[in-house]
Amino acid sequence: MEGFAVYETQYGPARMDWQDDAITGLQLITTEKHEELGDGEPNDLTDETFRQLHEYFEGLLTQFTVPISIVNGTRFQRAVWQQLLSIPYGETRTYGQIAEAVGNPKAVRAVGSANNHNPITFIIPCHRVVGVGGRLVGYAYGTDMKRELLRMELRVSQQTA
Repeated sequence: MEGFAVYETQYGPARMDWQDDAITGLQLITTEKHEELGDGEPNDLTDETFRQLHEYFEGLLTQFTVPISIVNGTRFQRAVWQQLLSIPYGETRTYGQIAEAVGNPKAVRAVGSANNHNPITFIIPCHRVVGVGGRLVGYAYGTDMKRELLRMELRVSQQTA
């Protein structure tokens, strides 16, 4: 079985795709797209994902525990997304560090492209990838949101340290 559900977050509507017992997609969508799609088919999995997403945005959750499944993407993209999952909450890595970690140090731009195609945003934390020197570049929802998420994570991780 598969389906989707749409929930309203403080950043706008979020679409959650699911297949069997795992989340396969999580993206913010436009309000117009939400109106076109409707609310989908919420279930216990999407309700729990929304709860965790809300807690994450509030700075109350540092580790998502909902099951995810990466069902699309090239071998390289999947390797990048797996590597992103290893970036600790409150920390960042550069595109170059990710490229090196997946065994292709010259593939910095390809890492950026893989981040841009991240199917499960926030849970697969592509916002934790920055440019050289910590520059905030290339985030699907804009660098302002990237900055806000990184500041929130840093603040929370310092409070719990």
